[in-house]
Amino acid sequence: MKEAFNLKKIKTIVICTSIVLIILFGITFFEYIFLRLLGLQYNSIGALVFFFVMYVFLEIPLSLITNSIPKALKSVGIIQSSKGWLSFILNTGLTFALIELLDTFLVNISITWQGSLIFALISVLIGLKLKEKDDEPPMIDSEEFKTIEHRFNSKK
Repeated sequence: MKEAFNLKKIKTIVICTSIVLIILFGITFFEYIFLRLLGLQYNSIGALVFFFVMYVFLEIPLSLITNSIPKALKSVGIIQSSKGWLSFILNTGLTFALIELLDTFLVNISITWQGSLIFALISVLIGLKLKEKDDEPPMIDSEEFKTIEHRFNSKK
């Protein structure tokens, strides 16, 4: 019985991991084509794979942070929308800086700063279009926020 349970767990993990990897591979493939059009050059397939592995590995946690900052500032009332210029500037800057950083440290990869900037701008515009219908976070003094706060405090 315990062995069958472990087999089900392993199958679930393998299937979920496979789905995530297929999605990441698809996104990476389109990013590769776009970056090639913008002047990405590489010396070997290994260098290209390493570039994209490092890009995805670093981009995911950094984008979580840059997406959280506007939402937090919106919640406390410092900015009016978490989808405005601050979000655009943070995400564009992150993508541009990350590609330029990888370009600097990976000697087998090369892309112009203009190509990096165009890639960053277009990828952020696509991301903002996809997030367009996302809900804004509640204000800190709203009833919705107090309800959420009450739920968290009651679990302690």
